[in-house]
Amino acid sequence: MTTYGTILIPVPLEQAAPALREVCAAGYATPAGPRFCLVHPDRSVADNGVFALAGPISAELGAPVLAAFQYDGDRLELEVWRDGERAHRYDSWPVRDDESADGAPMGADPAAFWDFAAGPVDRHRLASALADTPIDAQDMDVDGEPGYVWAQALHWDVLGALSHPDQVIGRAQWDYFHMRGAPQALAEVLDGMELVVLGPTDRPF
Repeated sequence: MTTYGTILIPVPLEQAAPALREVCAAGYATPAGPRFCLVHPDRSVADNGVFALAGPISAELGAPVLAAFQYDGDRLELEVWRDGERAHRYDSWPVRDDESADGAPMGADPAAFWDFAAGPVDRHRLASALADTPIDAQDMDVDGEPGYVWAQALHWDVLGALSHPDQVIGRAQWDYFHMRGAPQALAEVLDGMELVVLGPTDRPF
């Protein structure tokens, strides 16, 4: 499964764009509904990953920022930043490299993510997802192991519990490199919505 990193901001794209152009060295930004936008940074550029950018973006915009990094289908990391400071960190598999340690998620506090709700919060679904306890049978391991089979399904459930529509959640799982590698698919996904280019990055279509 593919690694990706994105940032969700509860600020409309047109309002956030000037600050994003100042802070993000390279990448794209897309709308995520009327009150949110997404940043898809080029993480191959030094100091331009989601966790490096989250603090400066939150300080520039005066708004909370949710940075997400999903690693190879195995691990989801979420950080909430406010006013340039990290306010919360979630890690679905904090002991990934230590097989003898307790594998319980770290930072599974649903309230930490309420600022990123696009509508009513499904608190049960959010708490279950953060606890790495899938509600849907299709997300469970067929061998009976606890937890989600894929970390992106966990991420999907977190954003779904925060009332984000499927098309926004899908874009929240589009990495910069996905966008560069599939420009026609990106154009179809955006369906005429604005794409903001950050830094010297070329437009993908």
